[in-house]
Amino acid sequence: MCTDMKRTLALATLSFCGLTSFAGIHEEYTEGYEILSSAASSSQQERPMSFYKEGKVAFFRGDTAYTATIGNMYDLENIEKCPELTGLGIVGTFAYDPRKRTIYFSHIDEIGNADLYEATLQGGSFSEPKLMKIEGLDKLRKKVRGSSTVIAGWTYRYDRVTGFYNPTLANNGTRIYFSADFKDHGHGGRDIWYIDRAKNKEELGYDWQMPKNASDSVIVMNSKGRDDYPFVVGDSLMYFMSDRPGGFGGMDIYFSRYEKDHEFEVLDTATNEMVKVKRDIWTEAVNLDSTYNTRANEYNFIGTPKLAMFMSNRQGGKGKDDIYVPMPFRAEPDFDLQPEITMTEPKGFNWVLFFFDFDKGDMKPEYFVQLDELVSAMKEFPGVTFEITGHTDERGSDKYNMKLSDVRANYVRQLLIERGMSPNELVAEGRGFHETIIKNAQTEAQHEQNRRVDIKILNE
Repeated sequence: MCTDMKRTLALATLSFCGLTSFAGIHEEYTEGYEILSSAASSSQQERPMSFYKEGKVAFFRGDTAYTATIGNMYDLENIEKCPELTGLGIVGTFAYDPRKRTIYFSHIDEIGNADLYEATLQGGSFSEPKLMKIEGLDKLRKKVRGSSTVIAGWTYRYDRVTGFYNPTLANNGTRIYFSADFKDHGHGGRDIWYIDRAKNKEELGYDWQMPKNASDSVIVMNSKGRDDYPFVVGDSLMYFMSDRPGGFGGMDIYFSRYEKDHEFEVLDTATNEMVKVKRDIWTEAVNLDSTYNTRANEYNFIGTPKLAMFMSNRQGGKGKDDIYVPMPFRAEPDFDLQPEITMTEPKGFNWVLFFFDFDKGDMKPEYFVQLDELVSAMKEFPGVTFEITGHTDERGSDKYNMKLSDVRANYVRQLLIERGMSPNELVAEGRGFHETIIKNAQTEAQHEQNRRVDIKILNE
């Protein structure tokens, strides 16, 4: 932070321009999709996923590695065992560089240290894994109370076990992001870090430069909690897991955008004037909201334009930790359903118009005839204002359902205006799925009860 200039930075963000227009993978699947356990999940516990060669996705069950292809039906398919990944001792996710046919992964040694290793694919199997040559890590080590330390001026090791975890590639293979707990150099807990490939590595004696914290010190992306499982898209978007305060509970999935030349206002204490500086930063983390996150643990988000995937131990899965994917809603109407229409007038005034089709803002035609009866009843209350509230079922994101419920409310309002009601007498509002009649609906008949519009006298 320009400490050599003896200046104090005063935080003042001027603009978030840069690459904020880069579309996130998750945004493709926020409307019209539901999160379901993948066909690749089983009654066993699935372990973290990574992208592998030929566009396949690799994951583990126990010590056995599996691969799957990304199908055209919003899921993983063709699940097969993968012998060359089994037995490498991979912990968590790995990073595979197809151009170098090299895999980078975390491995825990015999005394409990987790370091980054690499191996090269030769024919149908990988070479013997070797410790990656990272600046400061390839120096002389000595044991310290069962762990080890690095004699290099900037140490990774302490009197407790720590290490490198869950690497992911960026910048055309010249940068690796990973998670680590470096007590004296982070923001607290486990942070996301990165290493860049070294130039003149023969002269330097190491292949990768000193680790750097991925979070800026002023606009902070890492937190005091655990930040882990980074996955970088297009060098401009990072998904990761965090248990920081403010989430839905447990571990949530967040994302951050990379901005080049982000501009700050700086107070120069020598002149007492504000000046401007620029830095490349990862912006503050944003929660993926209730579309993806629950009170359970969500983590290990990866994806392509064809499919988003993550892991969770939420209820309703096939095992303890399942792979989850967004799939299009497939709500089939029940043609045998003949519900009673509750177009009654209870105490006061409270009419309910039921049965909007799934994902639709217009009412089923067979219920239009009842609007004339509704208008007649409303005209018996001259001089009052009616509140029209739209509701949805519980499937889909909060944002999408709020919009859909508002469309339904305004649609009914317009129908009432066309039948002679004054616009000044009608107030429309959408409330999404926040006031469902049947909580945690399971059947289509139950979902239909929640898709409705209520008409009441305002402030009655």
